[in-house]
Amino acid sequence: MRQIIKKLYMVIIGLLNVMYAKKKVQNNHIVVLMTFVEDVRPIIEALYHKGYKLTVIGDVTNYKYIQHLENINFIPAGNKQVLKHIKVLSTAKVIVIDTYYLMLGGFKKKRSQKIIQTWHAAGALKKFGLTDHQVDLSNPKMVAQYKRVYNATDKYLVGGQPMEQCFKDSFGATEEQFLKTGLPRLVPYTQIDVKQKQQALKKQYGIEGNVAIYVPTYREHKQANRQIDKERFEAALPGYTLISKLHPSIQADAQTSIDLQTLMLLADVIISDYSSLAIEASIIEKPTLFYVYDEQAYEEERGLNTFYEAIPDEYKAYSEEALLEKLRTQDTTLQPLFKQWHEYNTSESLTQVINEIEKMVKL
Repeated sequence: MRQIIKKLYMVIIGLLNVMYAKKKVQNNHIVVLMTFVEDVRPIIEALYHKGYKLTVIGDVTNYKYIQHLENINFIPAGNKQVLKHIKVLSTAKVIVIDTYYLMLGGFKKKRSQKIIQTWHAAGALKKFGLTDHQVDLSNPKMVAQYKRVYNATDKYLVGGQPMEQCFKDSFGATEEQFLKTGLPRLVPYTQIDVKQKQQALKKQYGIEGNVAIYVPTYREHKQANRQIDKERFEAALPGYTLISKLHPSIQADAQTSIDLQTLMLLADVIISDYSSLAIEASIIEKPTLFYVYDEQAYEEERGLNTFYEAIPDEYKAYSEEALLEKLRTQDTTLQPLFKQWHEYNTSESLTQVINEIEKMVKL
């Protein structure tokens, strides 16, 4: 049934392409497809202040993050709005995306239009795209569908060479497609005194001693993350406060409402699994321990890349007991592992991204 719905959806997009084929591209019109707010909001705000005509397509729950910006055209995401989506895309000079959008596999770009992708993370430790184990490479129709979407992208924003390799492996990207600007989502980390901010946050939240944050990635089919027993953790490690924030797709009562970037600054050590937050943490010199109780199952279902495989064994724990022991005995020797991912990430990354977009506008 899903495949039938997808085919019908693509037929509709094809008809809309014909309907809007003669609409002229407007050089000052930029469309942003927004699923991950923290990745595209800095770009939206910067373009807004430059005076561009902006259209944002996103979930209605995320409108609140840009509603202070007057005269932005916001269109709710969802198949019911596809006519409006293709209509605005047909006149955009530049389209900014932050993840996989099936619609782009059917949308017919005009010659002067460009699509830029900013990744919705600082990097990747799990496989995605055509390397994802869930993609049936023996099914030519499925592979062709994915490739149509990937081939729509003209340029990729990257923070370092490892992410270039991920895009080459997963999307078939080529060297000339990479914009080595760094990622706008990481700019705030480069503009503050991290130690000073951490102390201010600990004072704000009434925390003494060290902070460990537990931030696991999602599991397929909305399987629940294994939670860490806070009471047991803090009894075993009296110098620590544990704060858990599970993936947004998982509902749980015993987790904080503090946003992720604040948590990263607050933390002394991050506990994660296959999440790219371990890569993000390294830009602010925060070490990560990997609580990977289901490593084999996750590798079989989704796939883990060579960057994950290169993580030293002493940074991995396969049980809660092992995790506690590592923190008890290694907490002073743990180091950030992913600094090479941030070769291009600087305080000027957002400015460089906007400069690249403006070059495309002038083409």
